[in-house]
Amino acid sequence: MRFLRHARWLLIATTLLAAAMLAVACEEEEEEVAATPEATTAAEPTEAAAEEVPGVTDTEILLGTHFPLSGNPAAAYAPIAYGMKAFFDYINGQGGVYGREITFLIEDDHYNPPDTMEVVRKLVEQDKVFAIVGGLGEETHNAVWKYLEERGIPDMFVTTGLAKWTDPVVRTRFGGNPDYVTEGIFLAEYIAENYAGQKLGLLLQNDQLGQDGEKGLRAGLEGSDVEITAIERYEAVANDVTAQTQRLQNAGVDVIAMFAMPVQGASLVRTARETLNWDVPIITTGINCSDIFIALAGPENVEGMMSYTFGHQAYETELPGTQKYEKIWAKTGSDGPLSNFALYGMFVAELTTYIIELTGPDITRDSFLDAAESVCDFDCTTCFESGPVRLSPTDHRFAEYLIYNVVEDGKWKPVSDPVSYESTEDCEPPELPPGFEDQPKVGKDAEFVP
Repeated sequence: MRFLRHARWLLIATTLLAAAMLAVACEEEEEEVAATPEATTAAEPTEAAAEEVPGVTDTEILLGTHFPLSGNPAAAYAPIAYGMKAFFDYINGQGGVYGREITFLIEDDHYNPPDTMEVVRKLVEQDKVFAIVGGLGEETHNAVWKYLEERGIPDMFVTTGLAKWTDPVVRTRFGGNPDYVTEGIFLAEYIAENYAGQKLGLLLQNDQLGQDGEKGLRAGLEGSDVEITAIERYEAVANDVTAQTQRLQNAGVDVIAMFAMPVQGASLVRTARETLNWDVPIITTGINCSDIFIALAGPENVEGMMSYTFGHQAYETELPGTQKYEKIWAKTGSDGPLSNFALYGMFVAELTTYIIELTGPDITRDSFLDAAESVCDFDCTTCFESGPVRLSPTDHRFAEYLIYNVVEDGKWKPVSDPVSYESTEDCEPPELPPGFEDQPKVGKDAEFVP
């Protein structure tokens, strides 16, 4: 039986091995920043106005993204992109927004930074997309974030939690995940409360992901009697952390916190449980709060592990919001059940759609960014009841409500009330543009349209 478990593990790990393979980002090339026209006040888009805005015509708005669609990483991450496309297709089935269908181009970057630069340049310079939405990955998006910033292209809801995406705030860029520093603080508060006086060991990816996570953990533990007594790091290209796990055990730590990607995190869990027979409590980054991580590490090994989420998830099938997303996925998505990653993609697309509707019929990049910074208490389909989305000129992160999750019976389940890290304390609902009420309804109160 142990051989079979290891065989299953090797098969799964091989499938997702390239998810940990990060290449060196290529250097950016300098180009002139394209100017964008001012928003007009006409009630209906005119042909002349539409022609002046990249990616916008009278009948279409063109968005793009970069994701791994082929090769091993696609099994893990492609469902996010497909979730976005499914929701945009659902909106198009209702006539689009202000008469424009949303065309969503997904370019395959193989989770490789040089390829990311190549496909994003194609999207921007050849396809002339209006915006990039949900681009995935720390090192991959690191290859293009300055390129997009310098050209004034909206870089919406980056699917990664590096603090640098939104600190300092740049007008054109918005974060998608909670930043890893805030996440580290949140996890450390749980550790301080539940493991008082104990010795904490860390497994950290040896890049900015691990650096941000460690910074947050140390900030959250300040003033507590929990002591970090051992730190192990691994390179992103290495998928086996057996040696690091053994060293943590030899150091005598009482609990482990890890900022690791799914393959390496699962390697730690399997090594601890199956090789070392070590029942040490493990707290993990929200990157691993997914069904994929449970499959990699083995349901019997992850029971009792703690992490967090920032919205309702696909396994909460009793909730009306999840049920609505399931119907949309069944109508316009790919085969198979709705996963957490696909659900996340649908949420990103829903928020993007709402901002397009809030912009009005005369859309420019400037007016779209103005609308994004005016979002006030948007109650998305899978938002927590106490956590609607707020954005502002000084706050470009939507995910600022976090909830603890623990694995029970092979599934992540919420075990606390949402905790707010909302940085926009007060907001005023924006003025709605002409024709807003006639657009497809989005958000928690919107009914599914067959």
